[in-house]
Amino acid sequence: MDRVEKRKTTTILIVDDSELNRVMLAAMLGENYEILEASDGVEALSVIQKYETSIDLVLLDIVMPGMDGFEVLKVMNQKHWIDTIPVIMISAENDTSYMEKAYELGATDYIKRPYESYIIHRRITNTLMLYEKQKHLLNMVEEQIYEKEKNNSMMINILGHIVEFRNGESGPHVHHVQTMTRLLLQCLMKKTNSYNLTDEDVLIISTASALHDIGKIMIDEKILNKPGKLTKEEFEIMKTHSMLGASILKELPTYQKKTLVSVAYEICRWHHERYDGKGYPDGLKGEEIPISAQVVALADVYDALTSERCYKKAFSKEKAMEMILDGQCGAFNPLLLECLKDIEDIIEVSLDIDAQMDVNPSLVTKVTEELLDSRIVEKASYSSWRLEKEQEKRKFFTAGLEEIQFEYDSAIEAVTLSEYGAKLLRLREVIIKPEQGEEIFLGSENIKTLTKALHQTTPVNSEIRMKFLANYPEGQRWCQVIAKSLWSREEEPKYIGVLGRIIDIHEKDTIYFDNNKDITKGTKAELKEMVQQLEKVFDSVRLIDVESYEVIPVREKKSVYKSDKCYNIFGKKETCKNCVSRKATVKKDQCSKIEFIGENIYETIAKYIEIEGHPYVLEMIYKMRDEMISDPLGRNDFIEGIKNYNQKFYRDVLTGVYNRRYYDEYAKNMTQMNALALIDGDNFGIINEKYGHAAGNIVIYHIAKMIENCIRCSDVLIRYEGDKFLLLMENISSQMFEMKLKRIAEAINNMVLEEYPHIRFSVTIGGVHGVLPLEEAFKEAYQLMEQGKKEKNHVVMKRP
Repeated sequence: MDRVEKRKTTTILIVDDSELNRVMLAAMLGENYEILEASDGVEALSVIQKYETSIDLVLLDIVMPGMDGFEVLKVMNQKHWIDTIPVIMISAENDTSYMEKAYELGATDYIKRPYESYIIHRRITNTLMLYEKQKHLLNMVEEQIYEKEKNNSMMINILGHIVEFRNGESGPHVHHVQTMTRLLLQCLMKKTNSYNLTDEDVLIISTASALHDIGKIMIDEKILNKPGKLTKEEFEIMKTHSMLGASILKELPTYQKKTLVSVAYEICRWHHERYDGKGYPDGLKGEEIPISAQVVALADVYDALTSERCYKKAFSKEKAMEMILDGQCGAFNPLLLECLKDIEDIIEVSLDIDAQMDVNPSLVTKVTEELLDSRIVEKASYSSWRLEKEQEKRKFFTAGLEEIQFEYDSAIEAVTLSEYGAKLLRLREVIIKPEQGEEIFLGSENIKTLTKALHQTTPVNSEIRMKFLANYPEGQRWCQVIAKSLWSREEEPKYIGVLGRIIDIHEKDTIYFDNNKDITKGTKAELKEMVQQLEKVFDSVRLIDVESYEVIPVREKKSVYKSDKCYNIFGKKETCKNCVSRKATVKKDQCSKIEFIGENIYETIAKYIEIEGHPYVLEMIYKMRDEMISDPLGRNDFIEGIKNYNQKFYRDVLTGVYNRRYYDEYAKNMTQMNALALIDGDNFGIINEKYGHAAGNIVIYHIAKMIENCIRCSDVLIRYEGDKFLLLMENISSQMFEMKLKRIAEAINNMVLEEYPHIRFSVTIGGVHGVLPLEEAFKEAYQLMEQGKKEKNHVVMKRP
């Protein structure tokens, strides 16, 4: 179903009899919103009616001359505007009864005067976010209902057309009856509530109407298609089709409890009954006839009159209306006859439109709203209250911590400081548009650096850590800023704010480097000076030769010997599987990881550097202090870090894809995978021998990235060993699987490395489709791969 593109500007209607109040609210909201105004209830309803689909929120006063806020809410309920437009009441009335009445009438929130600008912004932001989620949920459910009803309608229409085909009637008859039924029911709903009809009832009855003549499938074709008038005996046989159709549906025991079947039964059996009791088969009279059968009866007669049949020509719509209203076709419900007259002018247009659709989309939308809106709207004000309680809870748990904590809300451009932070910096807890004031604590340049770093974050990589020299009350001190950008949960996430901590890490004799200085290249003398300064910050600083994993001595007083291995410090006898220094070398960048030694936790930062042209890694290790991980915000950061660490347990350090351990312990038991491929390098040994292991590692890294670019996010890529990769895919056809493998082989064959542009690389791939368990598929894929090795740069496939 087509979706209307979202408007970029949020529109808010302010309803208040005081012009001053309207001006103040408009000024508080600023340029973030498009503002509409109304000075009383009557004008408000007029504006809503005119701009209904454009208004995102209403701020509504209660006490106004003429029509007050409560009366506005009542009308919005009657016209169902309250279903899609949230309303926040703003009033000086503090009586609980006013609040209760507002919520009962559908208000989303209630704000008392006087209020602060921050409160208005926060409440509006919360409400708009909640309603955006409601619309998203509504759309998802609407699409599901649409698909379900489209399938139901298709199957039922097939049955209906089979009947019409045998009957020799016009093909569109089934669609015409459905459309007429829908129009009559929708008109009836506007005239009376006597039948307690809902939009869901309209959808079910109009869908079931396609089966109204299903009993004719059991009538002799000679009678069905007789061109002339039926004899008395033939007509009696024809009349049995209503009971025959009802019997067919009654003999479906599995579906007797389904509403659609029970409604179809009513229609089949009683659509030839008449309001005066002179119909058949049971001679029901008046409201004894179910409303579903009454409506379909009228729709059936109208289309029968205006359509050509084997025994008659088509009447004009004017003649058909005359015959029905004169009682020439039997007696009908007077209220339905009024409805028929009301819809007379739109029948032809509606028939043409519906003929091009599987299901009427506007009707599906209404049904979806009936299912969802009441539940969601009722929860909106409660959710808003819960958000505020969460803020209070966080404030309570962080009250005793001697660190500055802050939250930035991009929607209202406001910074909220923790109680300790506000007191330390001698500022208000809530600062609107802080960039307009003079920033003294961090300084304008540091703020620009921090802001730039935050703007470079993504929903996946949302955290930054930076060190700054800040202006504390007692003087300049070094601090660490830990900040996490926040993002919306839309399909395309939007930046909505920041959570942050500022920790005092100053020590009396600490010396820090200029953040702008390039320390990745230098001389031995510069390295010696650098290590001397770093040792004042970290518990251990050492230079690593990644080729040999040896620790290189830098300063004479340090008891480090060339035979020491980098992993000895962690009590290990072999290279770490998650070697952070090797990863930093491949990326030529800085990487970090967490290590556990006994009850202590250490963080290792590995930075790639070049000393007099030779590559090394500088490892800086420090023990994590208790205060860095014990507070609520820090604990969450730490737990997130542990999750990432556990994930790395099953990740290959060099490439970032899954490792052999993941296959052995988990993946090989997967049953949803229906395709497996082994991908092996053709000339990897030669590259290692000729260019060294560093070049080999770069090749492996880029091969993994090339494969990832060719597969889906649901597929599983494993570095099995060396230059061998294992690919698992689910729900893929054999043709698509083969196409993917050929694309991978071609992409790798055309790969050009920036570091080694003259290296050419190819792979041989063995693929198996439709073989389980995966261990068997693996054996077969391995044999196919070995066969392909004879030719190289080859894909060998096996299909079931």
